Amino acid sequence: MKNNSISKIHTDYELCPNCTKRLISKNIYKNKSIKKCFICKNIFDNLNSHLENIFEKILNYDFKTFQIGVTLQPSYLDRDDFIKSKFKIQGVENIKFAVLTELAKKISKTTSTVRKMNQADLIIEIVFKDESCTIRTKPLFIYGRYKKTKRNLRQRQDLCKKCNGIGCHNCEFKGVLNEISVESKISNFFKSKFQCSTVKINWIGGEEQFSLVLGNGRPFFAKLNNPKKRNRILRNYSDHNGISLSELRKLKSQPKGSVPFKSEISATIVSQSLISSSQLKNLKKLERNELQFFSKGKLISKKIYKINYKKTAKNKFNLNLFLDGGIPIKSLIEMQEITPNVSNLLGSPCRCEKFDFKRIEI
Repeated sequence: MKNNSISKIHTDYELCPNCTKRLISKNIYKNKSIKKCFICKNIFDNLNSHLENIFEKILNYDFKTFQIGVTLQPSYLDRDDFIKSKFKIQGVENIKFAVLTELAKKISKTTSTVRKMNQADLIIEIVFKDESCTIRTKPLFIYGRYKKTKRNLRQRQDLCKKCNGIGCHNCEFKGVLNEISVESKISNFFKSKFQCSTVKINWIGGEEQFSLVLGNGRPFFAKLNNPKKRNRILRNYSDHNGISLSELRKLKSQPKGSVPFKSEISATIVSQSLISSSQLKNLKKLERNELQFFSKGKLISKKIYKINYKKTAKNKFNLNLFLDGGIPIKSLIEMQEITPNVSNLLGSPCRCEKFDFKRIEI
C-alpha cells in the first residue's frame, strides 16, 4: 500500500492498533490515542471479559484440542469490507478471522491445548451481540460387553408415552421412563463416569426381559454426547442387580450399519403332545439349513450351524443352538413364520418356556 493511502486511512478513520496492523502493516502503526475504532469499535479491548467467561465454563472439561467459532454483528464485517474496498486492500484477513485468531491464541496459551479446525475435543461458540458462550464437546465412542445374570430386566428403556422420546415434563425431559433396564444401567454408569449429557447405545442383537446373557456377554457400542471428562480409565464394572460390563474401550468411531454376529442359545421347550427320541432327531434337519422369514417387508435368510437337544420330560426338552444373529428364537420354535421350524419338524405345537444366551461372537 502506498504511503499516501496509509496517511489517508489514518486521516479519515480512527483505527485501533489491531485493525491498523491487520489492514496496513504489522510494522506500521502511528501511536495516537483514539476514542473508538471505526471498524471493530475496540472489540479487542473487550476480549478479556469473553475469555474469563470461557475459562469459567471449561474449568471442569478434559480436552487436548479445541475449536472456536464467533458470531459478530454484520455491521463489523460491513465496515471492514468498506475500508478494504475504498482503499483497495487485498489479501488480508477479515475482522472475524482476526478476533478468532486472538481468542484462540490466548486460550491455547492459558490451557496448554491446541486449536483444531474440526474434530476437536471441545467446541466453543461465542455470540458477541448478547455476550453468550456455548460449550460442546466431541462425542466419545465406547465398545463393551454386558452380562445379565438376573431375569425380569428389560434390555431397552421405554420411550415416554406422552412425548414419544422428545422430552417433556412427564419424563423430566429425558424422553424415556424411569424404569430399570440394561440400557438405563449402562447409561447411568457412563453418565457418572464421563459426565456426559446423553448416551445412545447401538445394540448387537437383543434379548427378552426374562432371558439371561451369560458367557462373554453381549457386545454393544455406546455414543456419549457432550462428555466433560474424556480421560477417565475404563475398567470392568458390575452392580448388585445382575449387570456387569467388560472389555470396555474407547474407539475413534463406531461401525456404520449393522454388525453381523452369531449366538449360542440354550432354550427350554414344552410340546403340547408327548414327544419321542426319534421325533427329536428331526431337529437335526435345522443344522446347516437355510432359514427364511420376512422382517420389515424383506425376505431374510439365516443359518443354524450347530444343534443339540436333551429330553428332560415326556413333553419337554432342552435345545442348544449356535446360529446367526437376528433369528427370532420364539418364532423359530413356536410360529409358522420361519421355515423350517421346531413345531413343524416335531409335528406338535411347541412353546418356548425360556431361552438364554450362552455366548455371542462378532
